[in-house]
Amino acid sequence: MSSKSKINIVSGLCQEFSSNHTVDGITYHVQTEDMGIKTCKIVSRVYQKGEVVMSRKSDYSHIAELKDRKGRLKALMESHHKATIDIFIKGITKKQKSKSEYFEEAKKLLRKGSGEAALQTLRESIEMFPSDPFLMSYYGCLVAVVENNPKEGIRLCREAIVGVRKSLPFGSEFFYPALYLNLGRACLKGNYKTEAVTAFKEGLKNDPDNHDLLWELRKLGMRKRPPVPFLERSNPVNKYIGLLVSKVR
Repeated sequence: MSSKSKINIVSGLCQEFSSNHTVDGITYHVQTEDMGIKTCKIVSRVYQKGEVVMSRKSDYSHIAELKDRKGRLKALMESHHKATIDIFIKGITKKQKSKSEYFEEAKKLLRKGSGEAALQTLRESIEMFPSDPFLMSYYGCLVAVVENNPKEGIRLCREAIVGVRKSLPFGSEFFYPALYLNLGRACLKGNYKTEAVTAFKEGLKNDPDNHDLLWELRKLGMRKRPPVPFLERSNPVNKYIGLLVSKVR
């Protein structure tokens, strides 16, 4: 982003702040004006090609009778001008993020242990892409685990699974392991163990070797079926086949 700013004194009482800011090749003009002592209003407008794309107002009646009103008003206008620029640029930057960028940012935050920040990132992604079931599923899981609201989290996770089935009738099974993993974790947060086990097993139907799903089941005291189901797990044949499979992987 590049920008240029200037301050214009329009009259003895009224003044104006204006600046130009270029974001991704698009130039915006930001102008902050004192609307006069009768209204005691400050107005900031953001223009693109002469059209107003954002507007903010602020009242300064609390300083209207002060002797140092001019100095205070100037500082207030400058602060209002800068805040308008920050809010606007932050807003258009959010709009420019892709679904994958939101998701990757949330994953990085989770790896750092910043659950609240990851939740906020996914909340913003849902505002931008409300119909995306993949983002909704992960958001629902964090609503349950981080926000400690399992009922709402479970609802969102289930809604995401229904959404995938509707929007991707073919190939949707690719997403099921992750979606059922999120649902299962949300259920665990609400202490719904039976529902969690059902969700994890449902995910394994489409990916029997999914590490995360198997890990969750192991933590619940459940283990993967032996290679030869009709033999005991301790049978040497099952042990040998299991060893060979693990080496191949």
